[in-house]
Amino acid sequence: MRKILSFFTIMTLTSCLIGSGENSSIINNGSNKFPKIVGIDLHGNKKELPQALEGEFNIIALGFEREHQEAINTWIDEIEKLNLVGDKIKFYEVPLIYELGNFSRAWINNGMRFGIPNDIARKRTITVYTNRDKFFEIMDMKGDRIYLIILNKSAEIIWRAEGYASENNLKSFKKIINNIK
Repeated sequence: MRKILSFFTIMTLTSCLIGSGENSSIINNGSNKFPKIVGIDLHGNKKELPQALEGEFNIIALGFEREHQEAINTWIDEIEKLNLVGDKIKFYEVPLIYELGNFSRAWINNGMRFGIPNDIARKRTITVYTNRDKFFEIMDMKGDRIYLIILNKSAEIIWRAEGYASENNLKSFKKIINNIK
């Protein structure tokens, strides 16, 4: 009986886990375009970006450190207030982490999965493990702040801001959103 109980406990626990994903190469997609990278959502699905982005326009919050979540949350709050996400506009959170081994990637992915119980947030969060320095160079970004970008269907960056959803950032954001609605 103990073996059967142990078996079902292990099966239950492992069914709650997702894999490690993979370390992604980065392919420059051209000037002012989002590069080609591979990530994993918090349901364990491989996502090739930017191809996997589902909107005609895609808002992407890019964070590089755990502490960046607070700044990203200011944007999430505003995006939810504006009720933007629908068929035309999609929102994604993309934590970009340095390349790691399988165990470390699985540990981080599952830690994030357990920390984010909301199914919608799990689907929109795509973790990428890659050469961040190369990403920063391609995207002209720095790892000490977050970025919010809007891409069109061709992966062109049509708008970009860095940092919190400040008054100036929101004014600019709302202007571009009104133009694409």
